[in-house]
Amino acid sequence: MDLSSIITIIIFIVVAIIIFKIVKTILKTILIVLILSFLVTAIFGFFTYQDAVELKDNLETKPKLMLLQDNEKIAAGFIITDFEEEAEFLTINQIVKYQNSFKKQDYKKMLGDNYKMFIIEIKAFDFDDEELDFIGKKISKNILYSVLKSNDPIALYKSKTNVDPSLYGISDPVEFKSRVFALLFSEAIEKRGQFFIFSEYKKKNIIVYPETTVFKFIKLIPTFFIKNMFEKAKDSAINKINQTIKR
Repeated sequence: MDLSSIITIIIFIVVAIIIFKIVKTILKTILIVLILSFLVTAIFGFFTYQDAVELKDNLETKPKLMLLQDNEKIAAGFIITDFEEEAEFLTINQIVKYQNSFKKQDYKKMLGDNYKMFIIEIKAFDFDDEELDFIGKKISKNILYSVLKSNDPIALYKSKTNVDPSLYGISDPVEFKSRVFALLFSEAIEKRGQFFIFSEYKKKNIIVYPETTVFKFIKLIPTFFIKNMFEKAKDSAINKINQTIKR
């Protein structure tokens, strides 16, 4: 064997060893990355699951502040704790206080002693000719939209329906709007289940405070996947709100 052949074999062996070490290092790096990714995903998944379980339990038993936003203003709201009981519908004086904090984005102050706060944009709701039962009469969602936008919702409602809300003990205009808001929220939950909250949150039509792991996770996944998760998971406890706002 001549010298050139020996040198070629040596070079080949050296190159093979270098390539082997490089491939080994790359494979080791890939394996480490995969293991770390798996661990991070598992840990994140665990905390997301824990948060989801806590969220479901607390939504059924702890006070929740629901606020309606229209053109950067808080227009109405209600507080609900146990869905078996009647909601506390907010009045004009209460809404003024929430509005002042909302301007400053002081969500912590707005939350107060409540477990969770949901600020829902009016555009999250569908307003069509469908009729809903409201204080003794079937009324279209189009008219309910007009009520929510009106500066004198009670007078407008009387003119549209010949029903006087004062006969049902309602004289505060914001309280009246708050009852309309609660009705629309109930109807949305009936139709879409929890998917309503999560899908509108993903569209940035709902502000949730505090924003826990579940909601941060929702931002990262496609809407169709959220729908598959929630369209069949309507929470019966949430639906019980109908018993309190359709009287």
